[in-house]
Amino acid sequence: MRKRIQQVKAAMAAHGIHTLLTFDPKNVNYLTGFHTTARPIWQIGRTACLLSADGTWRLFLPAPWDREYAPSPGCETVSYTGGDEGLARALCGHLPTDSRKRTAGDLDAVPAPLYRALNRCGWGDQLTDARLLLARCRMIKSPAEIELLEQAVRLIDLGLKTAGEAVAEGAAEQEVQARVDAAMTLAGSQGCGFTTKVISGPNGSHPHHVAGPRKITAGSAVIVDLSASVSGYESDSARTFLLPPGGGGGGERGDEIRATYGGRREMNGEARAAYAGRQEVNGGAWAAYAGRQEINGGARAAYHELLEMHHGITELLLSAGKRMKPGTPIRELHDFLRAELTRLNPAAVQAGTIGHGVGLRAHEYPDLTGDCPELLAENMVLAVEPALYVPGRYGIRIENMFHIGPEGAAAMNRYPLNRYDREGDDDGNL
Repeated sequence: MRKRIQQVKAAMAAHGIHTLLTFDPKNVNYLTGFHTTARPIWQIGRTACLLSADGTWRLFLPAPWDREYAPSPGCETVSYTGGDEGLARALCGHLPTDSRKRTAGDLDAVPAPLYRALNRCGWGDQLTDARLLLARCRMIKSPAEIELLEQAVRLIDLGLKTAGEAVAEGAAEQEVQARVDAAMTLAGSQGCGFTTKVISGPNGSHPHHVAGPRKITAGSAVIVDLSASVSGYESDSARTFLLPPGGGGGGERGDEIRATYGGRREMNGEARAAYAGRQEVNGGAWAAYAGRQEINGGARAAYHELLEMHHGITELLLSAGKRMKPGTPIRELHDFLRAELTRLNPAAVQAGTIGHGVGLRAHEYPDLTGDCPELLAENMVLAVEPALYVPGRYGIRIENMFHIGPEGAAAMNRYPLNRYDREGDDDGNL
């Protein structure tokens, strides 16, 4: 924690900031270590951290919850009462009086009542926005943070394994979600702001569909996107499971029809009228069988399309991992992924998010966008999620977390990318 505080202070100095205020619970956690899953913020009251160049380091907690937390050595706890007004008064009593000393805060996390209270104390309009400063500090992870993220990824791998066992024809999306969430919770996941998504068939064309009662069908794609949390650190990964089309054994049914037809010819050799009638019946059976073959042929063609798309996105994710080296501009990685997805299926829809940082939130800075100014750096942790969506039909999304090391990226997930074909026609568990 001491090293982290020194790094943040160095960033403050580089931006000419004397005092830094944080209100976002994740930023408060980052700067003080304070984290609780026992009560939501709206129930216990707001927390805040004040860090200044002169050595001041304070955690503001609503009474009486301050009695339950021992801060990091060197961090003073300040107790307050009176809601937003009380927190504003407590903060303003510790802010510099010299107007030349710039004060900044994560303004996106300041709710309107608290902002108005700070204004009444003479401080709201004087705060500089420090969101980017904090985001850039948080995007480089310490060994302790990476260890927590590794633990969170192990929980995700368990969730994906559970999903692989639960995804089956006739199972409801909600049923699969419940089994996945239960497995991760029992293994130690502490919950997070990200909801497990189980998206099947046409629902899969909506990237953020919420699991519902829809039954999973044969010949469909099922996206399972999930997150787990350990001590406030969240993971984020996804797989797409493919179910082969139904109608297996059609050849056996055809043999039965042919055998029955031949038997009827022998039995009806002496009764031509009845035989002709049976021919007519059997002709209808053959027509039905031919129609079934046509339907099965269409289903298998659609399934082959899913296989091709899944394989293409799997290969793309593997290629992206090899390109993720320190010093690589993030916009180059983004442009590569977008171009390859377009090549795979120019008519499909691409999601707005193709990758992002992971840490105290499942989605955090930096985003993999075409205008991102950041370079990949050692000890970044990113989730890369190439995906394609065909409106009204299906979606395929595969997401892995990567830790950027000195020589390149290492995949943090151990669950295979493409364990999807229950008929054994895949290319192996890459």
